[in-house]
Amino acid sequence: MSINESAADLRGPRVAATAAVAYVGCFAVSLILPGLLGQRFAAPVPYASDEEVAAKLAASDHGLVPIGAFWQAASALALLVFVPYAAQFVRGRVPGSALAGLVQAGGVVSGGLLVLSASAQWISYQPTVAADVHLFRAVTDLVFITGAAPHVATLGFLVGAVAYVGRKTGALPAWLNWFGLVIAAVSLVSMLSLMFEVATIFIPLGRYVGMIWFLAVAAVLWSRREATASAVRQ
Repeated sequence: MSINESAADLRGPRVAATAAVAYVGCFAVSLILPGLLGQRFAAPVPYASDEEVAAKLAASDHGLVPIGAFWQAASALALLVFVPYAAQFVRGRVPGSALAGLVQAGGVVSGGLLVLSASAQWISYQPTVAADVHLFRAVTDLVFITGAAPHVATLGFLVGAVAYVGRKTGALPAWLNWFGLVIAAVSLVSMLSLMFEVATIFIPLGRYVGMIWFLAVAAVLWSRREATASAVRQ
């Protein structure tokens, strides 16, 4: 193996692991930082009545710097960086399979929906939107629908395909593969929330438990990178 080939072998896992951690970290910051800075803002409430939305709107601050929207968009960009490495992982282990395309499409659509959700969230921060409860509701419904079930379900395609290939080829730890397959199933079931309010419970399950999977994948990639680096040095 040449020095250039060794460097490429080390660079891919490092970038993928960093992107996976950044996806989770930036999303966590988008949820936590606005509260730490004392920002009060009405969260999307698609199943609430107009009166409940108006009450939350009256208690919110407007004209704020949309910090949450910024970090959510950063999270989406990190996810989009991770996607081609996930697709390459699948393509390299099952050449000619349609699963690599499923990973690519699911990841890109999921990341794009999260960017759209962040953009709509930015719009909802504007004082002119807050002046009309029906307009505010329409915008926050868009925030919810793009950043919730469709985002989570399409990301489930990526997680499920990677986990399936990892299990089939033994390329990932068995527990991580089964974990990923369960997450993928839960993520896909979250689409039922478009018809039944009770199914919204699957949205945070798919999202946040899925983030644990991303962190676990990052840890595996990083440990293997360190092992490869040690072998190269020897």
